[in-house]
Parts: sequence; C-alpha cells; structure tokens
Amino acid sequence: MVLRLNRADALLPGSNRASEIEIWQAASDQGIAPSLLHVDENNRYLVSTYIETTLPEQPQLDEGLIGQVFGLLKRCHRLDIEVTCIDYMGHIEQYWEIIESNNRISNPGLRELRQGMQVMLEDLLNSDTPTGLCHHDPVIANFVGSTERLYLIDWEYAAQGLLVMDYAALGIEWGIDDATMVARSGMEPGLLEMAKSLYCYMCDLWGEVT
Repeated sequence: MVLRLNRADALLPGSNRASEIEIWQAASDQGIAPSLLHVDENNRYLVSTYIETTLPEQPQLDEGLIGQVFGLLKRCHRLDIEVTCIDYMGHIEQYWEIIESNNRISNPGLRELRQGMQVMLEDLLNSDTPTGLCHHDPVIANFVGSTERLYLIDWEYAAQGLLVMDYAALGIEWGIDDATMVARSGMEPGLLEMAKSLYCYMCDLWGEVT
C-alpha cells in the first residue's frame, strides 16, 4: 500500500481534494489508476494500492510503450465525469503573484513573454481544440508499472481542460517527436506548438516559484 499525505498548497486555483478523489476513483474503476483504498474524512491523507514499477527514468521509446502511454491518456480524456474546469490563466497569475511578492526573478525574459503568452492562451481557449478530463501532469514519473502494463498516478492537477495541453506536456516530458505527437493525438500541429510554448512557460514560472 501507498500512503500519501496531502499538502494544502499543492492544488491549482479552483481545484479541491474532493474533485481529485472523485477523478482518481473514476480512473481506478476503469483500470487507469491504482486502486484508491482509503480516504481520510478530512482529506489529509490517502491510501492506494502499491504498483511496483520497473519503468526507467528515461525509458526507451518503442512503439509498444508509446502506444501504452497514449492509450492511458486517451482513456483519461474519455472519462465521463463532471468536474470543474481548470483556470489556466488563474494558474499562471498565481505563479506571478508569488514571484512578484518575493521581488526576485532569475529569468527576466519571462516578463517579456507574459503578455504574449496571455494572448496565446486566449487564442487556444477560443480555438476548436477539443476539451475533456485532462491529467495535466503526464511526466514520466507519473506513469508506474512496467512496459507491459502502466498506470497513471498523481491526479492533483486533473480537471476539465484542453486536451492539447496534455499532449503538449506529454511530448515535451517524454521527448516524443512532433510527427508522432500529431499522428497519435490527432491535434492540429499549430495548436500543439502553441500548447507546447505555454507548457514550457508555465514550467519556467513553476521553477521560479520553487
């Protein structure tokens, strides 16, 4: 079994533990996530099934593994569950509030990008890119198990959102080339490129905060 202690400051703006637990349970029911065994009534800790993982930190990207990873993410996107929508702009502005309150930034170029990224996000939100339940953190470490059977963990950031943002994060974190990303995801190349720029920008902001 795995015990996870929850931190109050780990959630994104507008999200909550009750929503995370509901999503995790739905994903578990579909075999996407490890089984959730117990939830403290005050949501201070969770107990889940332990999944032994043999996936290396930098796995070899063969067709079988790529197919598994995309398959899991697509099954996540198809979960039929009513949850709140992620506030991408609120997420970004929360980072800026922390950065500005500290009156310190190691990468001044992020200020120059701020307005342009806001416009890019608005363009994405107003585009026809599909929405659904997104994991929002498909880094390699959040896939556990083996190359034959993987599970997704860490559902803190999960919410209704832009599917292209999940695929942008996946492509960057796993080092998957653009041609494969477009072919596997069905996303429009220009929108995927915009989403990748936004994801990198948010990661850089997160780096400043931490």
